[in-house]
Amino acid sequence: MPAYFQKSPWMPFVHAGSTYDLSHLDEYHFTVIDSDAQERRIAVTFSDHCFTRAPKPNDDPALFYPGGSRNPSVFSFDRYRHSLDMGLHIARASRGRVWHASPHQGVMENFAAVPTVDHEGKRVLYAIVFSLERGGKDLPVDLHMRVRSAYLCDEKLIPTFGEIRFSLLVAASMKGKSLVRVFTPHRRKPSP
Repeated sequence: MPAYFQKSPWMPFVHAGSTYDLSHLDEYHFTVIDSDAQERRIAVTFSDHCFTRAPKPNDDPALFYPGGSRNPSVFSFDRYRHSLDMGLHIARASRGRVWHASPHQGVMENFAAVPTVDHEGKRVLYAIVFSLERGGKDLPVDLHMRVRSAYLCDEKLIPTFGEIRFSLLVAASMKGKSLVRVFTPHRRKPSP
């Protein structure tokens, strides 16, 4: 399938003579059976937040990723390394449960908490923050999954408000329905 939402492929990042290919973060599509037993096609796109971070004082300008959404976007080798398995993580999350997360800029978001191992071998959560939106009348996809960010939760853990089966989230998104969020103090939270 062609890309419907991503205007152009991610350009590779070159640093110190090494090229970091980003084609694994180009738009792709998958199908899932929702909780109403309907097959749904989902287009997945990624923000540069999956492989860049916010700038810090004294960052090397050679690490600035051109065309990023931050000013500047700084290439993160750690985020990049973990992004290489993004398709596998999304496939696993789509067969299980995800977490309600805080809305961002008025958009309801969800959060896939994927257990993984950091560079020191410590078990941590890999956060994939996304929204699901209707694909549009004239498109052959039902939903657009916008992966807004992805990072190890040792950086920061976003607040969660209960978990939900991905298949139910898809069905609710198709109907334009909001799902109940859990605010009780002792609600379940993701853990590695």
